[in-house]
Order: sequence, then structure tokens, then C-alpha cells
Amino acid sequence: VWRSSFQNAQIAAAMGTHLAGQNVANGVFAIAPDYAAGAEVISGFTSAFESGGGRVVGSAKPAFAKTTDYQPFLAQIQQSGAGATFCFFSGAEAVTFVNQYAQFGLARTVPLYASGFLTEGGVLKAQGDNALGVQTSLHYSDQLDNPANKEFVAAYTEKYQASPTCFSVQTWDAAEVLHRALGNAAALDGDTISGALGGVGAIETSPRGPWSFDGQSPKQQIYLRKVEQGSGGLVNAVTGDLGVQSQVA
Repeated sequence: VWRSSFQNAQIAAAMGTHLAGQNVANGVFAIAPDYAAGAEVISGFTSAFESGGGRVVGSAKPAFAKTTDYQPFLAQIQQSGAGATFCFFSGAEAVTFVNQYAQFGLARTVPLYASGFLTEGGVLKAQGDNALGVQTSLHYSDQLDNPANKEFVAAYTEKYQASPTCFSVQTWDAAEVLHRALGNAAALDGDTISGALGGVGAIETSPRGPWSFDGQSPKQQIYLRKVEQGSGGLVNAVTGDLGVQSQVA
């Protein structure tokens, strides 16, 4: 399996290292759905955060695809006294969690951090102003200021009347690396193509910025993003560079 996308733990570890450096008072509460991806995210975040001197003061695992009322978990966050919350949700759960987090009043006192899928794509519009100020880590934002991304955003928006997401870019890059591999492969069997993928080198023209394979997963820049009001609506503004992150064992 070759990934042109990400590892769950990779994205979360970058935020763990960042938050450890922020010396969050009273520690962080970690919450993610009770399934494989949620476990990978919390493990990656916790390992990096604690390695940097951070302290996880509580955690919760709501039932995946079944939880619609997060109030009991929000009460746990409040009672923990944590200075911040780190979470992983996506899709409909991301919308519900962010909206209830704000409605519960936690957004005013306990800053919310997450893997970027919490506010990526269409969920951001559904979250509305409740998402303002949420900070996330991810390998892409349509707000990245580089020539390849500006060209990609313009072409994608014209074609689909919507802004691209990390899913759009990593699929584009999958086609790019496969194109390069096929150009160098002596045959079309799986082993030959896999070997050719190992020789594609750095992808310098990606909208996400330069990246390369480390093993069979991306070694790539991770960005700190913050939901802000842009000229055309809410955006994941790039507010920092979390450095190059390789795959997490």
C-alpha cells in the first residue's frame, strides 16, 4: 500500500508537539470516537504531547456513528479543568461536536484543537460561526500561498464551483506519482509498479508544498490552521508551520 495522503497519527502528532510547546495550563483533554481512526489519532497526539512535557488530564471515546448528544462528554471536559481540548471528528460528527461545544459554552473558556478534518470541506459551512477560532493541524489548506496551490485552487473552483480540500489534493497527487511511476516502469505488474513508485523522488509541484515518500507514506509539511472569516466566508487560514512530519510508527 502506497499513500499519497497521510497517516492519522502523523497529523495528530504534529499538533501534539505544537501544544506541548505552548505549555497549556492544566493540561489537555483528548476526545475521539471509539473506532480505529480515533484510537490512532489519540495515540499519535498523546505520545507527541507527553514526549514534549504535556499532560493529558482526561479522555473520552464516544460511540462511533451513534453519538448525537455530546453533553455528557462536554461536562467531563469542563469538570477536568483542562486548559484546552484536542479532538478528532469528521463528517456529520464534526458538525455536531463543534456546534455543541460552542453551545455548551466551552469555546469561550477552553480552546479547541484538532486534526484538520474537524473543519475541512463542507462541514465548515455547516458549523458556521461556532467554528471560529478552532485551530487544527493538516497537510493542506486552500489558503496556502504558493504558485502551485493558487493555480490548483483557481482551476478546481472553476471546474466544481467549490474550493478544493485535502482530499482533492492528495487524489491529484496520487495521479501524479502514478503517472511518474508508469513512465519509468518496465512492466505493469504490481511489483514493478511498486518498485517504480519508490523511485519517483520529491514531488516539488504539489499544491500542498513539496513532499516525498518515506517508506510508502508521505513525508510532508504539516500546517497550523485557524478558522477565520475570509472575504468569501469561513476559511482555514494558515497561521503557522508545524514542520516536516514523517510517518509515525
